[in-house]
Amino acid sequence: MTENATPSAVAVPRPPNRPRPARPTTPRVAADLRDLRARARVAARYGVRPEDADDAAPGVAAALAASLAAAVTGAPGGGPAVLDVQLGHRSVRAFLPGPLEPWVLPTVVAAAQSAPSSSNLQLWSVVAVTDRDRLARVAALAGHQEHVRDAPLLLVWVADVARARQLGAQDGVELEAAGYLETTVVAFLDAALAAQNAVVAAESLGLGTVYVGAVRNHPEDLAAELGLPPGAVAVVGLAVGHPDPGHAPRVKPRLPQDAVLHRETYDEGRVAHVADYAPRIDAFYREERLDGSWSRRVVDRLRGGGSLQGRERLREALTALGLPSR
Repeated sequence: MTENATPSAVAVPRPPNRPRPARPTTPRVAADLRDLRARARVAARYGVRPEDADDAAPGVAAALAASLAAAVTGAPGGGPAVLDVQLGHRSVRAFLPGPLEPWVLPTVVAAAQSAPSSSNLQLWSVVAVTDRDRLARVAALAGHQEHVRDAPLLLVWVADVARARQLGAQDGVELEAAGYLETTVVAFLDAALAAQNAVVAAESLGLGTVYVGAVRNHPEDLAAELGLPPGAVAVVGLAVGHPDPGHAPRVKPRLPQDAVLHRETYDEGRVAHVADYAPRIDAFYREERLDGSWSRRVVDRLRGGGSLQGRERLREALTALGLPSR
């Protein structure tokens, strides 16, 4: 200190690790932060600016922000933990009448687009069906299932090589590899991964879902109904809606982990653990007034071509629909 300096002029250094007092976050600030976070998340997914998030996926940022807010407050339907949603999955086949909220479809599709995709080829599309007459026609092609006919929304997930072929045509290139089995498998996997992401998203929003494999019963007729171009084939349907509380389904028991989890190499002896499963699943079937044991159902389902309800000719149908899978 110099002779002319006064104590009041001496700067007192702040301890290097001394935390600054936290400023309280007001509800308005918290809401703004959630909105910014939600818009940033949607913008990153679609490669746009945050202010353009609603143009890329209408309503998705608002739905995400609301879910984040409800998760904080513990409000009903407020974005439960993903693992909780997954472990609580059950197929819902009875829905409340009336259309879904307009933000549901783009939110579910945004979740689907967040699924992994082989080499980012994104060889899938989805057809959203809400028209009652078309739902009735699709239901007729899919085994006359009432929940298909009555669903507020049916999503038909499509293995889509047609879009890639269009890109090739624009460059004057014929995509020979598009006709190989590997490409068909990749397209089916892409569609299935996207669909499962959609299931988790829909159920996290309090909605119910059920897969509809019967859309493959008459693939050519369904392709005509949905206007699918050559190279696009329906993989699976997904009925979505608000569950009817009068028909609340139960969680169906699965095989024990000892039957499905192999360590390092496959162990055929693990089939013995199916015996531990039989009493639980067979009791479940009896309580649901379903006939037969689980093992008998597996055997009967795979006994012969006729048990596949028309799907035994899938390779022929794929060829006819532009996916020769050679």
